[in-house]
Amino acid sequence: MSDPSERLSESMPGQDNGLKPLSNADDLSLGNPSNAELSRIMSRAGIQLANGFPLDDDEGDEEVDEDYVAVGQEEDANEFPYWFRRPPTHHRTKLDELHPFVQLLSASNVEDCVAVEDAFPEQERCSRDKFIYRLSRCPELSLGLFTLPLKDDDKPKPRPTLVAHIVATRTSEPCVTDRAMRLPSNWKDERWTFEDGQAVGHEEGGGTIAIHSLAVLPEHQGKQVGSTLMKSYIHRIREALIADRIAIIAHDHLVPFYESFGFESRGPSKCQFGGGGWVDLVLEFGDHQESS
Repeated sequence: MSDPSERLSESMPGQDNGLKPLSNADDLSLGNPSNAELSRIMSRAGIQLANGFPLDDDEGDEEVDEDYVAVGQEEDANEFPYWFRRPPTHHRTKLDELHPFVQLLSASNVEDCVAVEDAFPEQERCSRDKFIYRLSRCPELSLGLFTLPLKDDDKPKPRPTLVAHIVATRTSEPCVTDRAMRLPSNWKDERWTFEDGQAVGHEEGGGTIAIHSLAVLPEHQGKQVGSTLMKSYIHRIREALIADRIAIIAHDHLVPFYESFGFESRGPSKCQFGGGGWVDLVLEFGDHQESS
């Protein structure tokens, strides 16, 4: 299942890494100057030197005007030393304001997950019992993105808040199935549960990681939370070499979102969970894992 409100058009703000020489520097000869010549050149450019190297001047960075000119040819750009380059600017985003971090989930996070899951329509939510089962049986397959507020000196240390989660189990099937999503009745007593000769719920050793929920708290949707968590999750599973693929089911409007991470649509899903109407999506590792 996937978060229906995650914005598909989100992108990280771009960074200005281009070469931007000072406008009064185009007449400087910088071939291989001596220390004296370098000091004279830097003095003309308004840069102070200490032992032949430019000083870091934070105040100067803030007062730099916009009289910068683009260099049209690379050969011209290479004539300017590195201190003529404007450092890249990091544009803070709404995600930065959350001071986020990711962490594996456990049974202690059940109530947090129940709260996050309210982002879904009622018929599509994971139940508390299923969270207890999945976070007890295979917690290593679930990941949460938390926010940690800044601590005030006169207040106790704040508790991290779960903002988004990915909860999953293993299956031997190539796609998510209704059987994989079910809660085994005797899971506390039996490691494996079979019905009609087929495994139900989490299958130890299954080659497919079946994601059952990617959810984001409504008040934090549209902040790149879901996409950040998904990228981190894919990276962890791929680097750990513990599965052949990741599978998920989603509604039609979210197919492009998952395709942006490398998932491929396998067409309409046979799952009838929550009333059906899902699309199977699969991210195969295969050659990607072997070459990494």
